[in-house]
Amino acid sequence: MTLRPRTRNHGTRWTVRAADRIAAACISVGGVGTILAVSGVFLFLLSVAIPLLKSGHATRESGLTVPAAARVLRVGTDEYRVAAWALSSDGALRVFRLDNGDTVTTRVLTGPDSLSAVSFDTESGSFAIGLIDGSLRLGRMRFRTDFPSAEDVGAGASTLRPDSVFAVGGALVEVLADGSLRRQTLVVETDADLDDAVPGAVRVIDHVASGSAYVVAAVGALDTTAVLRVDRRENAFTGEETLELTRGVLPPPPGGTPAHLLVTAAGAAVWVIDGAGRATVWNTRDVNSPELRVAGGLAAQGARLTAVTALLGRQTVLTGDGGGAIDAWFTYEEAASDTTPATIALGSPRHFAGEGSAATALAASARERVFIAGFADGSVNVLQATSGKRVIGIDIGDGPVDAVAFSPKNDGLLVLAGGALHHFDVDLGHPAATLRAMFRPVWYEGYPGAAHVWQSSAGTDDFEPKFGMWPLVFGTLKATFYSMLFGVPLALLAAIYTSEFISPALRPRLKTVVETMASLPSVVLGFLAAIVIAPFVQGAVPAVLVSFATIPGMLLAAGYAWQLLPQETARRLARFRLLLLLAILPLALLAARVLGPWMESWFFGGDIMAWLAGRSGSAFGGWFLLLLPLSAVAVILLVGRMTGELMRNIAARSTRSRMASLDMTRFLVGTLATVMFAVVGAAVLTSLGMDARGGMIDTYVQRNALVVGFVMGFAVIPIIYTIAEDALSAVPDHLRAASLGAGATPWQTAIRIVLPTAMSGLFSAIMIGLGRAVGETMIVLMAAGNTPIMEMNIFNGFRTLSANIATELPEAVRDSTHYRTLFLAALLLFLMTFIVNTVAEIVRLRFRRRSAQI
Repeated sequence: MTLRPRTRNHGTRWTVRAADRIAAACISVGGVGTILAVSGVFLFLLSVAIPLLKSGHATRESGLTVPAAARVLRVGTDEYRVAAWALSSDGALRVFRLDNGDTVTTRVLTGPDSLSAVSFDTESGSFAIGLIDGSLRLGRMRFRTDFPSAEDVGAGASTLRPDSVFAVGGALVEVLADGSLRRQTLVVETDADLDDAVPGAVRVIDHVASGSAYVVAAVGALDTTAVLRVDRRENAFTGEETLELTRGVLPPPPGGTPAHLLVTAAGAAVWVIDGAGRATVWNTRDVNSPELRVAGGLAAQGARLTAVTALLGRQTVLTGDGGGAIDAWFTYEEAASDTTPATIALGSPRHFAGEGSAATALAASARERVFIAGFADGSVNVLQATSGKRVIGIDIGDGPVDAVAFSPKNDGLLVLAGGALHHFDVDLGHPAATLRAMFRPVWYEGYPGAAHVWQSSAGTDDFEPKFGMWPLVFGTLKATFYSMLFGVPLALLAAIYTSEFISPALRPRLKTVVETMASLPSVVLGFLAAIVIAPFVQGAVPAVLVSFATIPGMLLAAGYAWQLLPQETARRLARFRLLLLLAILPLALLAARVLGPWMESWFFGGDIMAWLAGRSGSAFGGWFLLLLPLSAVAVILLVGRMTGELMRNIAARSTRSRMASLDMTRFLVGTLATVMFAVVGAAVLTSLGMDARGGMIDTYVQRNALVVGFVMGFAVIPIIYTIAEDALSAVPDHLRAASLGAGATPWQTAIRIVLPTAMSGLFSAIMIGLGRAVGETMIVLMAAGNTPIMEMNIFNGFRTLSANIATELPEAVRDSTHYRTLFLAALLLFLMTFIVNTVAEIVRLRFRRRSAQI
C-alpha cells in the first residue's frame, strides 16, 4: 500500500481576509476619529476664546445739527437710542429725535444767563448746576419707559409700520416689531436749591449722588473749595421732608486757582486740581474737618490739563493734556515697613501717549471701565483704562470735539463736534481682555502695585472684573506638585514590591485591591477630605508632620532589624513579614502622636498655629522642617558614595550577622547625621535673619494643599500603580535570572535591571497620573478652599483651572468676557495636558529604544 502525503490548502480563507480588512478599517476609523475628536475639541475651545482678542467696531448711524440756540455743554441719549438730549449754556435741556434732530420738548433748568457750571453723574443720572449768583440746583433726569395703547397716544398710531417713531405730548413713541408701542418721556426732578452755596459765580463744580444724598464740591469767586453734603430726610409720622446741609471748606491748592474738581464715590474724598495739573486729595468723610490725604502732579513737565473726568466707581481720575496724552490716576495705600507707617500715595497705572492734538473731551461708561476721548483734531478714541486696549478709533474731521457720551447700554456713541452731533452704533467687544492683561501683572485700581489677580465677580455694580490666568495655572501646578509628591513614590514602590517581591499567589489579589481604589468617585474623596480629613489634620498638625519622619524611619529600622535575626529564624518568620510590616504603621502613628506635642514645644513655641502666623517663635523650626528631607537625601547619596565600595569589600569576607550589624550602624549614623545637618543648616539660616515663613510654609488654612496632596495622591496611586506594575511584569524573566545567577540580590536586580528596562512604561504611568492630577476637579473644589492665590505655602489653598470652570461657568453670561475667558481657561488646560502627553510620548519612545537594545 502506497502512502500518499496529506495535502493542505495553505491559502487564507476569504472570511479571515475579510475579517482582517474590517478590523484594519475599524482601527483606522477609530484612530482617525480620535484625532478628529481631539482636534474638534481644540478648535471649538479656540473658536469661543479667540473673540477676546478682537477689537471693537463702530458704524455711523446719523449726523445732525443739534437744535440749540447756545453752546452745547452736555449730550446724552436714552437706552434705546431713539431720543437724545442736549444741555446748552442758556440753561435749556432739549430733547430731540436722534434720527433727524426734530425737537420733541424743551425743559428750562435755569434762567437764560444764569448757568455758570454744570456736573453730570452718569451712574446715578443726577446733575448739579452752579449759577452766577453762587447758588446750586441739584436734581435728577431720566427717561421713563412705558408701553401705552394706540388709544392713549392718539388715532392712527396702530396703522404705522414697525420701527416708526413719532412725537406726541412731549414724548417719543416707537412702534415695535410686534406692533406694540414704547414711549420714552423725559423726567426731570429737582431735589434741592441751595442759595449762596459759594461766594460769587460758581466756576467749577462736581458732585456724586447716592439715594437721596448728594455730596457737592464747588469753587466760586475765591480759590477755596466748598464741600456740601445734602441729605433729604422724611419724617416717618408726618411724611414731611426736610433738607439737612453740612458744609466744609478746603483751602486753595498750592499752585493757585482750582481748574478741575472731582468727588469720589460716596463723597469720601475730593480731588482739587489746578491748571498746572497739581492735585490735592482731601478726605471729606467728615466735611467739617477735611484731612489732606496726598498731593502730587498729574501732568508732565510743561503740559497743561485740558480735560478731567472719573471712571466707573469714581475712584480713578482720567486726565487729558494739551499734547493728547491721557493718564489714569488713583490713590492707594503703601504698605508699612519696619521704619515707616503705611502712607497714601498717587498711582498712575496706565498712560496713553498723545499724538500732539489736545484732549478736549472725556466721558466714561456707566457699565465698565472704558472711556471716550475726543481731541482737537476731530479724532475720537474708545480706550480701556486697565488693559490699555484701544477699542475703537474714529476720525470725525469737523474740528475740535466738544462733547462725547456713551449710550446707557454701551451700544451707541455720541460725538459733538463743530455744532454737529454724530451718532455711531458700536460693538465694544471685550475691551478688558488682552493677552497682556491676562498673562502679565496688572496694576488694578486701589492696589499698591501690579499683580496677577483672578476675581470675576463681586457685590457692587462698579466692580472691576479681573481675569488674570496665572493664579489658576499656578493653582493647577501646585495641586499637581503636592499630589504627585505624595502619590508617585508610594505607587512606584508598591508596583516594585508587587512585581518583584510578593508571592505569585498573592499578587493578583493585592493588585485587585489597589485597583479597586480607582473606583471611588472623586466627589466622595473630596467630601471626605473637606468634612473629615481637613478638620482632623488641623487638630493634629504636629503629629501629622512628625509622621512623615516616623513612618518611613520605623519601616527602615524594622528592615535593618530583620537582618539582625538569625537566618533560620528569619526563614521561619518570612511568611509573616508583611503582617509585621503592617503592624509597624500604627506604631509609627502612635509615635508621631506622642512626639508631636514635644516637637511643637521644642521648635514652634508650643503653638504651631501661632508660629505659622508669625505671632511667636523663631525661624529655626521652619528651616529644620524644610531641611530635614533635603538632609536625608543628601546623607543617603553621601553615605552610598563613600561607603558603598567599602561595604562590598567587607561583605566578601564577613558573616551575615556582622554585615547586618554594620548596616544597622550605618543606618543609625546616617539618621543622626541627617538630624545634625538639618539642625546646623537651620541654625545658620536663622542666624542670617532668614525666615522660612512666607514661602512653602506660612499661615495655616483648614483646606489646604497638604490635605489635597493626601487625597488626590490617593486618587492617582491606582492609575500609576497598575500601569507601572504591568510594565515591570512585562520585563523578560531571563533578565532577572541572569542577574540573580550573577550573584545580585533581588533588590539589586529590581533597581539595576528591571527598573531601567521598564522605564518607558514607568514614565508613561507617571505622566498618565500627572494628567489625572492636572484635570481633577471635585477633590480640589471641595478640599482646596478654591481661593485664587499664588503662594507655594503647603498650608493654604488655591484654585485650579478645572475647579474654576466648574464653579463659574454655570453663572457666566453666554458670550460675555467672563464666559469666553472660562473657555480660554479650558483651552489652557487642554494645551497643558497635550504638551505633557506629547513630551511623555517622546521620552517614552526614547526609553523604549534604549531598553530594546538590552
